[in-house]
Parts: sequence; C-alpha cells; structure tokens
Amino acid sequence: MKPLVLGLLAIVLAACSDPAPEFPASEQTARQLGKSVETRSPAIRPATPEADHLRAEWMRIEHAGWETLAQQDEPPLEPATAAGRDDQGEMPALGIIIDDLGHNYARGRRVIDMPAPVTLAILPHTAMAARLAKEASAAGRTVIVHLPMQNGANLSPGPGALFADMDRDTFTATLEDNLEDFGPVAGVNNHMGSLLTTLRPQMNWLMAELRERDLFFVDSRTSAQTQAAFAAEEHGVAHISRDVFLDNELSPVALQNAFGRALAEAREKGVAVLIGHPHEQTLAFLERVLPGLEEREGVRVVAIGELLGQGRR
Repeated sequence: MKPLVLGLLAIVLAACSDPAPEFPASEQTARQLGKSVETRSPAIRPATPEADHLRAEWMRIEHAGWETLAQQDEPPLEPATAAGRDDQGEMPALGIIIDDLGHNYARGRRVIDMPAPVTLAILPHTAMAARLAKEASAAGRTVIVHLPMQNGANLSPGPGALFADMDRDTFTATLEDNLEDFGPVAGVNNHMGSLLTTLRPQMNWLMAELRERDLFFVDSRTSAQTQAAFAAEEHGVAHISRDVFLDNELSPVALQNAFGRALAEAREKGVAVLIGHPHEQTLAFLERVLPGLEEREGVRVVAIGELLGQGRR
C-alpha cells in the first residue's frame, strides 16, 4: 500500500511543481529568469499553498520511515510522572520547531502565541515570511530559515531551493538570497533535503556561510545518510539534530505518542528536539498540552538556541 500511495503522491506533486527540467535544475532556473547560464542568479521558484500542502503530505510519509515498527505498535502513552532534575540539577529541556511557516499568517501567529517559546522555521520567499519574522522577534520568539533543499524524489522543494548540480557560486548566491529574505534570524534548518544533506561538499559550502554569519544549524534528519552534522562540526557551526517528528500521523493518539517519545528523549539525554508542522491538529494539540507542562512532566520547553551547548550535539 505504501509504494502505491507514494507513487500517487509523486504524480500529484509533479503536477503541482515545476515542469520536469530538460537540463539541470540550476540551469533551468537561470533560463527562466532570463539570465545566461554563465551568470546564473539565485534560484527563485514559484510556490503555492496548495503545492506546499502536497509537499507536506509527501514529507509526512517520508518521515514515517524513520519510526521503528516497535514505536508504531506501541499502545497510547499514559501521562508521565514528572522526572524532576538530573544529577547536575538541570531540568530536562525540549526544543520545539514548527516548520513550513510563511504561507499562512493565522497559523504562523498561533505559533508565536504558543504558551511556550516554540521556534518558527519560516520558508523564504513566501508571502507572510517577513511579517511573521518581525512579529515573532518582537514577541521574543526564535526565528530560523527553513531552507529548501533538493530531495531524493526530484520534487520541487519550493522557491530558493539549493540543488546538487549548482556550482559553488550559484549555490552561495542562492543561499545568501534566502538568508537575507527576511529577518532577524538565528539559524537554519532544512526543508526536505533528503538528497542534498547527504552530499558533504554542499554541506561544507552551507556551513562555511553559516559560520560567517554566526548562525546555527538544526538537521531535520530527512536522510539517515545526512552529512550536515559532520560538516557543521568541521566548520565550528553550533548544531543539533531532530529527535522526533511530532505529526507524521495526525490522530490524537499518534500525536500524544510522538510527544511522549520526545519527553522520554529529553529525560534520557537531557535535551531533545521535536519538529512539527502547522497542521490544525498539531497546533491545537500543542495549545492544549504546553500550558503547565513543566509542572506536570518535569520537562521545560526552551528556544532551540538554548539547547546548543547542552547535552549532545
């Protein structure tokens, strides 16, 4: 059943994405922008909320491949008993990121208004990116660039995507354009990227730029072969990796189980990173469980930047 669903999604996504290129992706972009191939400029591709929704559906299924069969078969988790502080007196910390923001103002505003410091990962070149980043900063929330990267299915990641066939100059120009699209930002995480994050040269180019700008990197780990953390370590870029995806499945039981796994990771390791998306079910779930979480569960929610330097990278 899963291969059939993936195949259907690939067909639909292809219809909602850019036409299949007759030449490499970065060369196609240059031609679309009326530039010569020799003077390629940043790759800005059109995007729509409908296409982004379909991409989110694809990623939901791709993310599910990370979950073990044991986790999928687990019964609903009972509310955990507060674990208190660790041996060093530190309370376990959970960083929560909501990806794919920028198309819809109302949902982005709900993330800003969450009763805990949830981090906003905003897609560049989207209609609400600048407004949400400005309002999030004013509210004391952390904003990061949700950087589009090439995936293994050859589907369009959206505007500003980084592709494997880009030369370094084109790659860097595109990256800089994304990082300067809105602000202020504290870091970056990857949107899609199941192909690009496995390529060490491109990850080195990325980390060199982030180091220059003193930005951190959160690896969403959309591929088990990711090289992002290794490249970040080499270049001295503060980094951390995703532990749990919150909303691979959107049923109340699935959301509660995923959240419970994130709390367990935080208690075991001291810190954990949970990534979700602006689905109605996800936002409503967080609005319900975050108030009083520290007192109930003995785990505090912190801005993602506070996790860097704590626990494992």
